[in-house]
Amino acid sequence: MDNGWLAVLPAADLPEGSAIRVELEGVIDLFLYRTPDRVYALANHCTHAGGPLNEGKIVGKDRCEIECPWHGSRFCVKDATARGGPATFGEPRFESRVAGNGRLEVRYKS
Repeated sequence: MDNGWLAVLPAADLPEGSAIRVELEGVIDLFLYRTPDRVYALANHCTHAGGPLNEGKIVGKDRCEIECPWHGSRFCVKDATARGGPATFGEPRFESRVAGNGRLEVRYKS
């Protein structure tokens, strides 16, 4: 761990346009989404009722929102804010980077 950065997976394992769930250190459940520009990381459980965001669909005019499969709450993948209810709180979010060894790393962003 380097200043809170935690290795998640090889960056090549997350192709552009894909969204996946990863478990970090057996405790943190993350939702990862890769755009042409970067990888976004947020908590995988909807703040409304705990729905698994990785089972939702990417929506929105610029395809930057994840819609919870349980009740339709939407969250911006870029800043983790709630964009549509019933959720009223955003998701915990994480910074991401690709380290020199080609591994995708994340750390909590307050």
